[in-house]
Amino acid sequence: MRNTVSAWIYVAISVLTVISAFVYGPELRPVLTGLIILFLILQFTDLPRGQMIAGLVMIGVALVSAAISGEWRAIVIDGTARASIFLLLFFAISWLKYPVERSPSLQSVRSYIVEQTPGKRFLYLAFGAHFLGTVLNLAGLSLLTTVLEKQEDPVQKRRLSVALMQGFTSASCWSPFYIGMVVVLVALPSLSWGELAPTGFLMAVLVILTAWIFDRLFLRRGSRRVVDGPPAFDGRATALAAIILLALIVLVVTPAEMLLVSIPITLGIVAPPFALLWYKIQSDRLKLEGVSLSGLARGVVAGLPGMRNETMMFGAATMFGVGISHILPSADLSAGLNQLVPWADAKLILLILTFTVTSLAGLHPVILVISLSAIFPPEALGLTDWIVGLTYLGCWGMCTMISPFSGTTLFMARVTGVPSHVIGWRWSPPLFFVGVTVVGIVVISARHLTM
Repeated sequence: MRNTVSAWIYVAISVLTVISAFVYGPELRPVLTGLIILFLILQFTDLPRGQMIAGLVMIGVALVSAAISGEWRAIVIDGTARASIFLLLFFAISWLKYPVERSPSLQSVRSYIVEQTPGKRFLYLAFGAHFLGTVLNLAGLSLLTTVLEKQEDPVQKRRLSVALMQGFTSASCWSPFYIGMVVVLVALPSLSWGELAPTGFLMAVLVILTAWIFDRLFLRRGSRRVVDGPPAFDGRATALAAIILLALIVLVVTPAEMLLVSIPITLGIVAPPFALLWYKIQSDRLKLEGVSLSGLARGVVAGLPGMRNETMMFGAATMFGVGISHILPSADLSAGLNQLVPWADAKLILLILTFTVTSLAGLHPVILVISLSAIFPPEALGLTDWIVGLTYLGCWGMCTMISPFSGTTLFMARVTGVPSHVIGWRWSPPLFFVGVTVVGIVVISARHLTM
């Protein structure tokens, strides 16, 4: 009963978030805040100990900030309600995983990628995880993790796992369906996805190619297993998969640009009917019995209580960011930082190092993006919001590889059976530092080219 009530509360949060984008949103914020708090109360005992402690600490700091500043509504109500846009994104993506798992075209693409010869496998896995994850998020990544299931060589398991992570996380640089992009656009509302995506895509491709070169030069070792050669390429299945993914992108991005609303709003509207239609077409073509659209809907709703970790982290982080922005003297801190570090490029490097250190310590990037954008707005530091946004996006993806508490490392830990701290602190650092160096070079070069 507790999970059933929680599931329908999450549905209500998602529906009201969409409604608030088209009607007067502030009137709905107290309702959204109450629903988010009620959801967390019902699911609190099932939270992992780490997320429970981190969330309570951030909420405590936010409440202290509200008491000091007297801005209770802005911090508690508005701050918590801001997390609803992120919860809507998770809700929308959860609809897509069911048809993804059964799609014959995507299964064919998956087989072609994972059955590549050893010399090509790292590059194909990285780009495969990148482009599938760009639209399908973790559902796309999960398609390719079958390559790890029967991998007995620990060195190869490590290499292939990091290849998947590098490809998947680098999509944060430009994908409109990634939470990193959503958080950055919320934190820096003057930016749009179209402004960030082209350079972000270039940055992601460079990160993957550089990781592949580094792997071939320093990490790869020859494979002793006999291979028959590369698998046959199924052009029809690949084209069909591309059409499906492009259709979803067009259906989501086009109305977002035309209606001037955020992408999670249009994704929340489009994803459920898109998934249901896709699921229905699959059922008819495969002549599956006992499969119903209502069953898909029930499965999605039943899985919503599992979003408790994300709800706690993003709800607490938005409260925390809004809270400290009301008590810390942003102008004085920015002036002090400008005096201490007067060079713009040095500030960008310092920003990247801050992301690196805090992520290694287990702090989720959402906390840093929301907090830094509130305390150190780009204009106060003499930087353009575009350059700061690119830096945030590049660091977001890279840093989820080394944080033992990020969704990516926790997912890979379940797949590989290896503890998340081993993946974050031992497996990922070599390619992380290669990738974050590329991010630094790209954003500094972009700053000079646009001066």
